[in-house]
Amino acid sequence: MMKLPLMLKLSGKTATVVGAGVVASRHIPKLLQAGIKEVTVYAPDLHPSLEPYIESSQIKWVQEKVTEGTSFQTDLLLLTTDNSTLHASLYASRKPHQLVYLADNSQVSDFSFPMTVTKGHLTIALSTNGVSPTYGKRIKKQLDQLLSDDCEGDLLFLEDVRKCVLESGLEAKSRKWILQETASETFLRDPLREERFVALIREAQKLT
Repeated sequence: MMKLPLMLKLSGKTATVVGAGVVASRHIPKLLQAGIKEVTVYAPDLHPSLEPYIESSQIKWVQEKVTEGTSFQTDLLLLTTDNSTLHASLYASRKPHQLVYLADNSQVSDFSFPMTVTKGHLTIALSTNGVSPTYGKRIKKQLDQLLSDDCEGDLLFLEDVRKCVLESGLEAKSRKWILQETASETFLRDPLREERFVALIREAQKLT
């Protein structure tokens, strides 16, 4: 089944993670980096890499096993143990509003954690829908090599450009033209792009 790729805003959201092994240790940091409000982990044992998050109170650890049929109230529910029977039971007991991730069943999961290539503000996510993670890793490596080191600096520049353009008071047509012009390859590679951008703003303001 194909899934709709989305960028999910997690600030103010809560998550329950059942299991605290290798899989949980990969995904919990991603939730924290995305600014999630609260993460509660249920597991009798904790992966060593998660201990610093406990010590800094970034996540709450409930040191106990979860039994079949248990339900949770959080926005997200991550099932990361090696017990498929438990996962199926917890999934069946999910709340209507919950998004559930099953580490052992990508087809049933409401969401997944795609492989990502990140350079500053640029994020490229890719997934093979569980068909071949190995193939996905190869594509990720190719993308990482393809992307220029200029990406981070370009997007920081364009972030400032967008802020200035939106605050310029120019009409929509002029704003759109400037944003398109400054994002062109020739403009971005110009050593004097900051000066050229200021000149564009001034020229457009004179014409209004």
